[in-house]
Amino acid sequence: MGYVLFLDDMDVFTIISHLKKKNELSEQNKRITEELTKTKSTLLRLDSLTYYEEYARSKKFYKKENEDIFVIIPKD
Repeated sequence: MGYVLFLDDMDVFTIISHLKKKNELSEQNKRITEELTKTKSTLLRLDSLTYYEEYARSKKFYKKENEDIFVIIPKD
């Protein structure tokens, strides 16, 4: 009675490692796809002048003539 041992590049540990890497890449692909969708949406909004005004007023605190802006920062 004899035993034969076959050695191969694809052992159980390599297969598990590849499956884990595949799952990580799949999750990364989902995140990037969501970011791409958001970016495309933003690019479509950039065609309108109202978006620029809204951005400038909310993020950069620009104001119109005869207008005062008050910034309220809550305490932690």
